[in-house]
This record gives sequence, C-alpha cells and structure tokens, in this order.
Amino acid sequence: MDEKVLHVVYGPSIKGMVKRGLEEMGISADIVYPNYDFSYGYIPKDFSDKELCFALASQYNIGLFDKLKMFVQRDYSIYDKVIVWHGWSSADLFLLYLMSVIVDESLYHVDIRDCEGFMKKHLSENPSDIYPSMGSVCENDISNFNMVSLAKLINGDEKIVYKKEWYRWAKSNSTYRFSDLKDGLIKEYPEDFMDAFILETAKRKSRLFDLAMLVIGENRHLSFATVTMVELRIFQLCYEGKLGISGPLT
Repeated sequence: MDEKVLHVVYGPSIKGMVKRGLEEMGISADIVYPNYDFSYGYIPKDFSDKELCFALASQYNIGLFDKLKMFVQRDYSIYDKVIVWHGWSSADLFLLYLMSVIVDESLYHVDIRDCEGFMKKHLSENPSDIYPSMGSVCENDISNFNMVSLAKLINGDEKIVYKKEWYRWAKSNSTYRFSDLKDGLIKEYPEDFMDAFILETAKRKSRLFDLAMLVIGENRHLSFATVTMVELRIFQLCYEGKLGISGPLT
C-alpha cells in the first residue's frame, strides 16, 4: 500500500513550483499552504478564532479566516508523512516552527541547504546568498536534484527546539521579522523599518507595484520582503499623510 504523504509549503507560488517539479518525477502530490505570512503582522498566541482574526486583521486579510482555520485544524494524523519544504527566509522557518506545533507525529522536512547540487548551482549564480529561500528553487531543481529524497524525520529534540521558537516569536511585538542574510537568524524590525526606503524611492516611482518592487530590489535588508508587505506599508504612510507622490497609487 502506498504511503499517504502531504507536502507543506509557504505559499501558492511555491506550491505550484513544487507540484510541477514532483510531477516531472512522476509524483502526484498533495500540497497545502497556510495562506498567511508570519514574517510580518501579528503572530497568533494560540489557534482560537479570536487569535486567528487578530493575525489576519493585522494584514487586512480577514477574508482568509476560513482557509487559515482549516489549515491549523487539519487532521494531519491521517498521513504517513507530513513533509515541510523550507529554505531560510523567515516565512519558510515560521512554517517549520508552526508545523512542529500542530503536527504530533511523522513530521519530516526538506531543508534546501542540504541539497549539495542545488546549493552549488545557487551559489555559482548568487555567491553571497548562503541562506536561500524556497523562492530561489525552481521546478527543475526539484526533479534534477531529487530533492524529495532529502526529506528527514524531525526527531523529538529538534521538534522541541522548533516549538520553542514558535512560542518565543508568538510573544514578539515587532511588525517585521526577517532572516539575516549573514547568519540566517530571524531578527525583529520596527514598524517604520522600511519608511526611509519607501519615501526616497517614491521620488522616482509613483505606481504602487513599481514602487514596492523597487524598494525591495534596491535594499538588501528587504530581500525577503513581499510586494504585499511593502504595499501595505505604503498605504499606511499615505493614510498618515507622510507620503505624497506625483502619480496614482495604482
């Protein structure tokens, strides 16, 4: 009888990439994602409706409540293996920590830094990026390097460490949490962390998406930030009257 395996990734684009890579290997995979980026906004203290609503409201995404609740309350015990795919972005690592809390047994993970072939290829193209995220992986990497074969069981001691990390960060009052490019460790950043970058860049770009992309592209400290994350801060600055631009935010 075939093993019942569930793959868990950070978000929808990563799901599509992993799914296509596994399909190239002849593997039809069941893949899920939490639909929430824990690298910014509020981290729920528990998984009650109230806490989940607080988290989603902090990102103006309350409409995703049902999906997030379904993810954290899913019956993961029906699977022989639950495999978390992760790199070293804070979004990737928070997913690993979360799954260590909500999955009791048979939790595995694929750490892309364990894949020698991928890391050799990646570092040849990005020499300073020694802590890549899942966003650095392409579907051909999944199949060419047989990355699914790297899945390792998370032992009891490791799980305790990851769970402690989750509960430690759930107490954080910071708005942003990014992995440091030099050591891969997650560090806290205040609400106004990116404001100077946004205000300076807005002198050259006025369209919302272009402005957000330029802010991310020109600031190495924001390499793990998402467009949505930056756009929300841009809207907040406009609301507070701190940002005036020459063109429409559309």
